Amino acid sequence: MRLRTVSVALSSISISVLIFALALRVAAQGAATPASPVPGAVSDHIPCAVDSTQSYAIYLPSTYTPSKRWPIIYAFDPEAKGRVPVNIYKEVAEKYGYIIAGSNNSRNFSATESSKGATAMWADTHIRLSLDERRTYTTGFSGGARMAGLVATGCRQCQIAGVIAHGAGYPSNRSPSEKDQMSYFLAVGDRDFNWPEIIGIRREREDLGLPYRVRVFQGGHRWAPAEVFEDAIEWMQLKAMQSGSLVHDGQFLESLYRRREAEAGDAEKRSDAIAELNAYRSLVSDFSGLEDVSEYEKKLTALKTSPRLKEALKKEQGQITTQAELTGEISSKLDALADTENDDQRNTVSAAVSEQMRRLKDYGAHSKPEAQRLVFLRAYSAVWVHGIEAGQAEFESRHFERAELYFRLMGDIDDDPWPALLLAETSTARGKKKQAFKDLREAIRRGLKNPEILEEDPNLRPLEADPEFKKLLVELKSK
Repeated sequence: MRLRTVSVALSSISISVLIFALALRVAAQGAATPASPVPGAVSDHIPCAVDSTQSYAIYLPSTYTPSKRWPIIYAFDPEAKGRVPVNIYKEVAEKYGYIIAGSNNSRNFSATESSKGATAMWADTHIRLSLDERRTYTTGFSGGARMAGLVATGCRQCQIAGVIAHGAGYPSNRSPSEKDQMSYFLAVGDRDFNWPEIIGIRREREDLGLPYRVRVFQGGHRWAPAEVFEDAIEWMQLKAMQSGSLVHDGQFLESLYRRREAEAGDAEKRSDAIAELNAYRSLVSDFSGLEDVSEYEKKLTALKTSPRLKEALKKEQGQITTQAELTGEISSKLDALADTENDDQRNTVSAAVSEQMRRLKDYGAHSKPEAQRLVFLRAYSAVWVHGIEAGQAEFESRHFERAELYFRLMGDIDDDPWPALLLAETSTARGKKKQAFKDLREAIRRGLKNPEILEEDPNLRPLEADPEFKKLLVELKSK
């Protein structure tokens, strides 16, 4: 199930070659260049020289010098928090000598800001920094993953070498062709509601013979752990050596090849046909021309026609189908909820949604075996986030009563602080300050701990001068 957020947020964006060409022309003409970020430290807020309304967070390796060219990763967070991926992955960037820059403006539900943020960040880094044009990458989480893919596919002159997508796949309404040889690394949690989408992309790229690597980690819908991101960077390094855009490192290649062989051996011992497919595919496609892979070519060929792989793929598809069936009816009710004008009907639909979602949640907590439990967990998360994002779409359209309906329903179903925070934003937009502070108190009671979330929330700015808001910040900072 592909959630509505990304369609609303990104389907209308067109990062044109013309815009990027103009941005690069500004750089070439020698625009005034402010002082560069400090190597070895995260800079949270770098205003863009070409557009001061746009900014980004950045990490430069401690060894950075303009006398050589450096690979760069452009990161997109769905909530415009560029420092989040920069801070999570700065150690990996340091280890492998990468620059990582995260937009502070690109976010879900804002096509214009996402486009402007990507363009300004691209132009500004090209003004300031010495970059390796052959090793430019994008990464993003959720809607930001789609933005990363959109930048990579929408700007051919940018020559993006690879995409590292977390918790989501391609940009909406886009799919690869056999001519698209861009390296695509996809990371997803085993409880992530977008797991079926990532598995579908894996199958598609396998069938088309396109370069890919997929990592499933334990967890839900979030940025992947640093060790998974390191796997992605190592894979991008490998593909760069394979293509000739990076000098071969014999020790690195040997170490990685042995680890891939160990992955294959472990998969064989566990009789995990899909894990074997992933390992053999990596050994054959990623090391072609670098190592003798003839043994694994034979194993891959035999596995792809084997009954056990067909059976494993059938079971995997069964999980995808079951999740779609579990979420379909509830999602339809959620979509219809805001258009239900009669209070009695609205209450009836809300009660039905609540009951079905609570049942999914309970099954996710207690079902066995593990594969079945994960299906219920993913289905529950899918419809819960669908409800939240339906409310956000109504909020962005300034249908505040409808937004409140969704946020309150999702908050009643789950004790997460997010719906309460969104209710505070909605109350603020409606001029109901007293209710907004009540909602903020509830968000804190539910576990909101970071005062920066409140300080940086543009939808709460009308509250900033109020003594009650300052009191809340003091309380949060003292904890």
